[in-house]
Amino acid sequence: MEDGEWSEEVLDPDVYTIALERARRIVDSMKDAWNYLLPVYERIASDVRGDARRLGEPSREFQVVAVDSTFSPTLSLRGLRTGFILLAAVTYPRPSRPTFRLKPVRSGLGGEDEEPSDTIVSVRAKKEELLLIKDILARRDDYDVVVRDGDLPPADALLGLRRSTGIIELSHEVLELARRRGKGLVGLIKRISTSLIAYRYLGEELIEIVDSRPSNLPRSVVWDLLSDPVIAWLMLDPGEFLHLGRYGEEFNGMRFIVSYFSSMVRRGERYIERMNRRLESHPMFNEVEVSFYRPWARGAPVIKLTGFDVDMWDFASFSANSTRGPSYPDFINLADTACIEHARSVRPEMVMLEALRVASESEGLNKLTFRGRRADLVALQNVQKLHLFFRRE
Repeated sequence: MEDGEWSEEVLDPDVYTIALERARRIVDSMKDAWNYLLPVYERIASDVRGDARRLGEPSREFQVVAVDSTFSPTLSLRGLRTGFILLAAVTYPRPSRPTFRLKPVRSGLGGEDEEPSDTIVSVRAKKEELLLIKDILARRDDYDVVVRDGDLPPADALLGLRRSTGIIELSHEVLELARRRGKGLVGLIKRISTSLIAYRYLGEELIEIVDSRPSNLPRSVVWDLLSDPVIAWLMLDPGEFLHLGRYGEEFNGMRFIVSYFSSMVRRGERYIERMNRRLESHPMFNEVEVSFYRPWARGAPVIKLTGFDVDMWDFASFSANSTRGPSYPDFINLADTACIEHARSVRPEMVMLEALRVASESEGLNKLTFRGRRADLVALQNVQKLHLFFRRE
């Protein structure tokens, strides 16, 4: 058998049999959930359709700076575990050379985890993106709107989770600076996980619908079919826009976003009070607006927008008209591609690994010994991955 070739015995046919059986169970659950929720869809369709607007010609060609980030493979060394966040800022529609920043991330993990936590890196990336946006707002003036690939502000700023320390204040500083500079802010969300549309039109009844589901229906499947990507796909036609309003608007006797999150997580009065205090101490969060639109391409996925000091319909129209591919606006595609291609060509993990070795040599770290054994603190732990670091493209 030649290198890289598999024998037939290695691929167990039972793997496909198991996968097919599991897939059928999932599909059956989705069909049952669809039948259960069809009357709900029919009830809210007229309200959603009544609020939907057709996208049109934007009032202007927005000058955009799009910000995105990507993660490098983690370096898991004997005495150090670190990864890198690569950030890119791209101007559109007249792109100049992209601005790049590279930030090292120490995982700081203990316990039994064998791999760095994606959550830790993700939260750090959000902070670094906010810092880059803040710097753009403070130093540049050649744009109308800064767009982040993801919520702006990040949802962490609203929820105030322990892991998101610093994101709350930093997010509010970004909003304040944008207002002082007369710039708009937009978050463009591709991987949507909320159920804001269903909640906006059903209120607390949404929770009752989920709780009253037949016992054979998994809760998660029902929620999936009530999510924004599903509802907006079913209710909006290509080239249509739906505006849900501001986070701070009154809804069920509360701010809309407080009512939504408190219902989703089933928290009591203390949770509501804490979130209200956060919005009172950071009042500009209340002014953030949320909208959805479907691009002109018939098969394109729904896009969610969060915006601050920008006309949401106008910017959605500009975004849809700036989409030459089937799905996402050119400015987001440019920022995403800039991050991925730059990381692929520069390979920051290799640059850092070589720098660590040079520094180890010059600073004498490589001479440290114990019991006659070299510490070799910058050696790779997982030798199986050596070929990933040293292969030639």
